[in-house]
Amino acid sequence: MENLYEPSNEFTSNEGHRVHLHTDPKNGDVYLECTSRLALRELALSLLAEADSGHGWAEYFPLSSDGKSLVVNGARFTDGSSRLFVSYPKTFEETGR
Repeated sequence: MENLYEPSNEFTSNEGHRVHLHTDPKNGDVYLECTSRLALRELALSLLAEADSGHGWAEYFPLSSDGKSLVVNGARFTDGSSRLFVSYPKTFEETGR
């Protein structure tokens, strides 16, 4: 089953909606800094759609072209962001619950 999520027009057309993901090397804390609530919402919706699709993993990463940040898998990360890797069981039955 494909990830059927498609980001909103406002999000895709406005590069100002971005996420910056980084870790603190001293303690390993992960920081998710969003420039807008819409940026956070679009990432959350993308993750929810991924959970429903059953692929078993997803990767989110910064990508730019001609100096503009691009949307990848429903999210737009700033240059210099850490990559986000998500893994999970492909089916609910695999969780043992």
